[in-house]
Amino acid sequence: MKAPGKTSFFLGLIFSLAASSSLLAQLSADDSIFYKQAVKNLVEVYKQAAGDQSRLLNGSQYGGYLFSFINGHAFFYDDKPAIGSVLYDGVLYENTSLQFDEIQEVLIADSTRRIQLLNDRVERFTLFNNNFVRLIRDTSIVASTVKTGFYNLLYEGKNSLLKREEKFIREEVSTGELQRFIEIHTFYYLKKDNSYLPIRTRKAILTIFADKKKEIRQYIRKNKLSYKHDRDNMLIKVTAYYDQLTY
Repeated sequence: MKAPGKTSFFLGLIFSLAASSSLLAQLSADDSIFYKQAVKNLVEVYKQAAGDQSRLLNGSQYGGYLFSFINGHAFFYDDKPAIGSVLYDGVLYENTSLQFDEIQEVLIADSTRRIQLLNDRVERFTLFNNNFVRLIRDTSIVASTVKTGFYNLLYEGKNSLLKREEKFIREEVSTGELQRFIEIHTFYYLKKDNSYLPIRTRKAILTIFADKKKEIRQYIRKNKLSYKHDRDNMLIKVTAYYDQLTY
């Protein structure tokens, strides 16, 4: 076990350096790069020194599933862990083995111990070249369409496009045996003027971008974009194009 004093020393030094924004503003470009690298290196030293005290391993043991599915699996993209990064409790952990369970909606770290991270401490993470952010539902808005949870940030600009994939377990009894199937529900949202607007149809995106509807329609036709057959690509390109038009 690492001495508490050593951990406190590292944390205090890291936060002192990271908080010195006035100092950073006075540095030259080369010195600024050196400063940022020094802070990054110090964070890495802290994480190595902390060992099992690392906040990344403070969650509970992930139990998984005691049954199999007829189709698919619970995880995002692949049922095997992959190297990603996670901003957890204010600390960025890079080159970390991760899995994202989309049924229980929990992020799992460390492929050997399979630690279930605490959702409210996960700010964002990357996995399979996808960027996820955690949104919190605004309880002051009764009709808020955005639930608290993790969203795939497909495009980030003046306007941002987010995708939420939810997996559910559907159960059926066949020939006296209980069978379980994976069902997937997908939702898209556009963050525009600090509001999250749902996109459920092709018409919805044109309504959201009504001030440039003519240009958007021409762009879709010219580039043969399909909402039905290639939804992610179509929405990403249309959102980016609208940002160009309104820059």
